[in-house]
Amino acid sequence: MSQPCSILAADVVTSLGAGCEEVWSQMMRGTCGLRPMKRFPHGKYRTDVAGEIPDEVMAGLAPHGAGADETRAYALALGVGRRLVRALPADLPRQQTGLVLATTKAEIDELHHKVLSREIRDATLFSIKKLSVFMENRVASLISRERFNPFVMARDLARDLGLAGPVLAVSSACASGSIAIIQAARLLTRGEADRVLVIGVDVLADFILAGFSALAALSRGPCRPFDQSRDGLSLGEGAGALLLARAPDRGSPLAILRGWGMTGDACHITAPSRTGEGLRRALLGALAMAGLAPQDIHYINSHGTGTVYNDEMEAEALGAVFGEAGPPVSSMKGYFGHTLGAAGVIEAALCLKVLRERAVPASMGLTDLGVGRPINVTRVPLRPDPLDNLLTIKCGFGGVNAVLAISRA
Repeated sequence: MSQPCSILAADVVTSLGAGCEEVWSQMMRGTCGLRPMKRFPHGKYRTDVAGEIPDEVMAGLAPHGAGADETRAYALALGVGRRLVRALPADLPRQQTGLVLATTKAEIDELHHKVLSREIRDATLFSIKKLSVFMENRVASLISRERFNPFVMARDLARDLGLAGPVLAVSSACASGSIAIIQAARLLTRGEADRVLVIGVDVLADFILAGFSALAALSRGPCRPFDQSRDGLSLGEGAGALLLARAPDRGSPLAILRGWGMTGDACHITAPSRTGEGLRRALLGALAMAGLAPQDIHYINSHGTGTVYNDEMEAEALGAVFGEAGPPVSSMKGYFGHTLGAAGVIEAALCLKVLRERAVPASMGLTDLGVGRPINVTRVPLRPDPLDNLLTIKCGFGGVNAVLAISRA
C-alpha cells in the first residue's frame, strides 16, 4: 500500500471477558470460554456448547454507554465503541472520523422475535401462500428501517458515538471483520477520513444455532481446530473495535496495517475450495502489498474453524506459500468460538497483543495434527524471536478470503 495505516486503539468482548488485557490473559492461561449455553434450551441443537458472553460481562458494558433497553448486539457494539471513541483527541473534529461496521446477522435475534410476534402468530386464517407473502413483506419492511439492516445499525452507532464521517457496513460472511478493516484503510488512504473506527459484532441467536445445526457443522463439544478428531465449529458471540488512522498520526500506534489480500473462490455457497487456491492468492497479495517475503512472517493467526474442510483448505494454502517449516500457526476459535462477522476484528485486536507481548497463543484443542499438508500449528504458547510481522486470515461462505498483514509499530 502507498501509505501504511496506524492502529491506535483496540477493544474486545468475548465469552472470556471484556478488554484485550483480560481476554489475552485468559487465553495465555489456557482458559476455554466454550461452555453449556444458558440462554437457549439444551437438546434443541446439535450441541449445547458455545462461546456465550456471561451476564456479568454484559452488565459491565452499561457504564460505557450501552443502555439496559438496547438489544444484545447493539449493547456490545456501542460498549466497545464508546471506549475507543474516548481515545480520540479532543480537538479532532468528529466529521473527520468515520465508522465501518462488520456483522453477518446484526440484530437477527430481534428480527426473529418480531417476525414471530403475535401479529404473525395470529395470521392462522391466511392461506399458506398469503401467509408467505405477508411474512416476506413484513420482513422487508422491518429490514428497511430497523437495525436488522447492517447499515441502519452502523448509522445509529455513528450517531450515538458522535461520529460524522463516512459510514459503511460490511456483511461478507465470516470474512466481514477483516474486510471492514480493509475498507477503513481505503477510506484513510483516499483521504476521506482522518481516523476510522471499525466495529465488529455478532451474537448467538436461534436462527444461527439452528442454521449451523442443519448444516451439521457444529462440534458436539468445544471445537478442535486442525486436530485429527475435529468434528465441526463452535459458535461464539462478541464484539471488537479498532481505531485506525493515516500514518503518521499524532497518536502512538499499537501496530501498523501494512497490506492485505482479498479473493473470491466462487466455489460453493458454504463449502470452501478444496484446493485452497483462492486463499493462496490472498496470502500472496497481502505479502506483496506489505512488501514482505514469506520468511518475514513470524506468526499466522489462522481462520481455523475446526470443520473438516476449512482446516484442510487452510493447510493446503499455507503449505503452498510457506512450506512445512513455516511460521507458527494457531487458531483462536478454541478459546471463545467462531464469532462470525466479528471474528476478523476481535482476532486482529488480539493479534496486537501477540506483537506487543512477543508471544503466540496455543491452538486450543489440538492434540494430533489432522490435515494432509503439514503446517506448524502450535500446541503450547510460544515466544518466537523475532516476532515483528504477522498475518491474520479470515474466510467465509461463498468462498471469500481476506488476509491482513500487521507489523510492530
